[in-house]
Amino acid sequence: GPDYLDPQILEQASGQPVTQLDLWMAGAEYCRHQFYLAAQQSDLILVEGAMGVFDGEPSSADLTATFNIPIALVIDVKGMAQTAAAVALGLASFRDDVEFCGLIANNCGTQRHAQLIDDALAGRMPLLANLARDPEVSLPERHLGLVQAHEVREELEHRFNLGKAWLGGQAICDLPKPVAFTSQDIAAPQKLLQGTTIGIARDAAFSFIYSANTRLLEAMGAKLSYFSPPNDQHLP
Repeated sequence: GPDYLDPQILEQASGQPVTQLDLWMAGAEYCRHQFYLAAQQSDLILVEGAMGVFDGEPSSADLTATFNIPIALVIDVKGMAQTAAAVALGLASFRDDVEFCGLIANNCGTQRHAQLIDDALAGRMPLLANLARDPEVSLPERHLGLVQAHEVREELEHRFNLGKAWLGGQAICDLPKPVAFTSQDIAAPQKLLQGTTIGIARDAAFSFIYSANTRLLEAMGAKLSYFSPPNDQHLP
């Protein structure tokens, strides 16, 4: 789904570009093309689902069903143990066209807590990882959601490293079976903007920009000129 803040943090964490995927906004053909392009460059593709796995139309589950992508379910398990397993198994049986490869128990108090959940799963779903109930690993937030990555870059890096150390060699590091992505021809847009220059505000204050939009403008022939409203004296 559409988001500005999460991709900034995901880009810093992965060191790779992040692309928005939405079956309603962009269509299955566009999403298929993006997966195929990514697979030419990367062995591992991570997709962050928006909201709950079955929420919305189309949902994250619809995206995974369309492209046969296994789901790693993330549940905040604070205040529950066996119930977390029941919720996970209930979600896994809700639809028969999506595959759940395991559970990530977030906000998990102790190894004993994780063991209770794993025992309740009883081999019906792997416990991929348990993440500590540790504010040092939590991502910084403010009232509108996550803080922009460029504001807290060093702090984020510290938290990434703490999370990496906590995950260690847990089962989440054992990847599921490979997924094949097929090619998809996307017609090149008409050069309707040839000879046009478009000014775009871009700086620390004006940072909510979709790269897919700017790439499309360039593909249509436009020249993009970036400027900073707080810092520049003249428009380009």
